[in-house]
Parts: sequence; C-alpha cells; structure tokens
Amino acid sequence: MITFAMSGGIGALSEAILTDIIPAVHKFGVESISHILFTAHIYLQFLGEVISPYAILMYSIVYSQRVQGKRKKALAYVLSLPMVFMIFFTDFHPDIDINFRILLVWSAPYFLIASFIMFCTWRDEINVYQREQKFRVFIVLVPAWIGVFIFNYILRAIDSQTELFRIVPMFFFGAYVFFIGYIFLNGAFGIKVKVEQQQVLDKSMKIMQDGTSVLNHTIKNEMSKIKFFFNIIHKSIKTRNLEDAKKPIDSVFSAIEGIDNMVDRIRSITQEIVPKETNVDMNEAIQECVDGLRDLFYSGGVKITTDLKIDTIVYGDKTLLKEIITNTLNNAKEAINTNNGIIHIQMLKMKNGGIRIDITDNGVGISSEELQRIIYPYFSTKKSTKNHGLGLSLSYNIARAHDGDLTVYSELGKGTSIVVKLPKSRVVSVIPKIEEVSM
Repeated sequence: MITFAMSGGIGALSEAILTDIIPAVHKFGVESISHILFTAHIYLQFLGEVISPYAILMYSIVYSQRVQGKRKKALAYVLSLPMVFMIFFTDFHPDIDINFRILLVWSAPYFLIASFIMFCTWRDEINVYQREQKFRVFIVLVPAWIGVFIFNYILRAIDSQTELFRIVPMFFFGAYVFFIGYIFLNGAFGIKVKVEQQQVLDKSMKIMQDGTSVLNHTIKNEMSKIKFFFNIIHKSIKTRNLEDAKKPIDSVFSAIEGIDNMVDRIRSITQEIVPKETNVDMNEAIQECVDGLRDLFYSGGVKITTDLKIDTIVYGDKTLLKEIITNTLNNAKEAINTNNGIIHIQMLKMKNGGIRIDITDNGVGISSEELQRIIYPYFSTKKSTKNHGLGLSLSYNIARAHDGDLTVYSELGKGTSIVVKLPKSRVVSVIPKIEEVSM
C-alpha cells in the first residue's frame, strides 16, 4: 500500500518537474540541470503508471492472507512481468509516450481482481469485529484506486491527450479525508471501541491457558450429570430393577470419559488447549451432547429440540467441539426459570460455504451491559459461587482454535442465542437433508 501511495506521488512529482520545477530553473538561469530533471520526469512518470496496478494487486493478495509462503513469493515475481514488458511499448525520447491501450490490457484485470479480492475478504470474514474492520478498509481504499483506474488508465487509453487524469489527486485526497474521518468517528481502519474490546478479549484469553481452571469447569459440568444418574441408579438398586440402572451407568461412564478426554487436551497449567483434529460428524456430536443431557434437563422442566438441516463432516476436535455444545446447553438451562423451558438447536449451511450452529433458549436473557463482557474469562451473570464464568470464554476459545467464531445475541426477558460459525476451510462435506413427505 505504501508502494501504491508512492506511485501516485511519483506521478505527481513527474508532472511537477515538467510544469513547475524546470520553468523555475530556467528563470534562475540554471540550464545545466534541466536535462537531468527532464530525464527524471520521463522515468518517474513511467514508474508511476506501471507500478500502481501491481502494488494494489499485491496489497490485496497479502491483506487477504489467501496465499502464503512460496506461492505468494512466486506471485510477486510473476505479476511484476507486465511492468517489464511495458518498457517495449513505451517511447522514452524525446518525451515519454506510454501506450495506454497496452497498459490497460493488463492493468484492468489487476485493478478489478484486487477490488474483488478485497470485497471477498470482507464478505467472507465471520468474526463480527474483524468484519467491520475489513469493511472500513474496503470502502476507504477500493473507491480511491477505482477512481485512479478510470481517470488515469481507461480515459487515457481512449484519448491519450486527455487532461482528466489531473482529477486523480482528488481521489487520493478524498481517501485521506475519509481515513481521517474514520480515525475520529470509528478509529483508524476500524480500530475503536469494539475492536479495542476484541484486543482486550484476545489478551484476556491468555487466562484460558490456566489448564486447572478449565479442567475444574469441565468436571463441574460432568459432575452434575453423574450425580443425576447415580440417583437413578440408587433408586433402581432399591427396587432391584437392574435394567433401569444399565442406561444411567453407561451415561456415568460417558461423563467420566468426557473428563478424561479433556485432561488429554491440557498440556500444563501455562499451555494452551491442543486440538486433536480428525473428521467429525457434527450431527452425531450434537446428538451425543443432547442425549447426555436430555433426561437431566427434562427433570428440571427444560425440553431440548433439534433442527439439523444438513449432514456435515468437519475437520476438528470432536471432544472440544462437543464442549462448546455442552457448555452452551448448560448455560441455557441455568438461564431458564420456567417449567416450560425450551432450548432449540439448529445447524445449517452458510452462503460462504461454512456452517453455523444456533442454540437458542427462552430464558431470562442478558442485559446489554453484561453482554459486552459475557465472553470474558471469569465473568458470570450467575450469582452462585460454583459458576466460574469459564463456559462461554472456553467455548469462544475453542471456536477460534477451529478458525471460527462464537457470537452471543440476547435481550432481557426474551432469551439468548449463541451462534457458532465454522468456516468453509473446516467443512469436509455438507449434504442437505431431504424432507420426508408423507404419502
């Protein structure tokens, strides 16, 4: 981007040398350097014209992070070749005469592809705050270089003698004013309150590296299930009905296995949770979480319903992904203070190729003040000392570890929705479910 800005400055300097500096030199009678200045004008104008398309395309590629490593380095070389070829389509003497029609042939794709990449980078971002930031980058930069493209390339290809290219500095000035406006209104390139909160949140996530606390939270959730099933087992033994005790015993072992799997994910008290990634059937994972909690929730007057519109396989850690579902379901249950509680789980495909899982409850909801801090570690809206405020922050951390995002939507008295998004890069396969038609 600095190179693009410099190319615009070089073009302006070239014009200034020709129209202002050389005449001034003549007035002072310093004729000896006029030839040097005129030669500088020729080559600066050439560089200003050919560098801009290359600079903005490389900027968009780097900014999007779609190409990495050796491929990015190779593109840097390959995409520079048209600049070299333009030497053969330019007359440098007695004055510079660039073939703008040839220049337009390769610069047009460069400008348009760069604009499309910037649009897709904004459109495909699933993190709410980063999406806002990328939108602001898009609307500050893309209109500026589209203006340059139209007035400095298209119109000069149509008529090489046109003077409309002199409007180009106005686009740079407009972008600058727009940028300054965002500094004061929304922050430079979107860095204001929400993004600052995001940065604070990301720093706060370091607290999540406290493996002991995470494990403690997991044990708390599983222990409530174990106690519930042991009560059923105890009653079954009293009535000598061993068949009724079999399913709760299996559920207890499943809960213990969940704790054991989480222990395997924690390296130490100062290291992060390490995903063990495989292909995960998300329908199966969600159903296992629901089956493990349904009886416990039903005894408390809470019903779990599901609407899984797709059969999908994702690449990730099944234990950690189940932890998101389990944590969210437990939080939803604790937020419901009615005997007609409903928690609804929906999974569907997004337009960008990723998937989203919505978990909605009809609980008490969360105030707007608390909603700002709800994902922070150790923050809890619950008054019990047994609630450590780690559930949502842990779930958020797991979602981010899978290149995804977790967003909380809530309104007091109307309930809460947790939306978990996983990107297209994590989706192995998605098959829409066929609705059954009764005959």
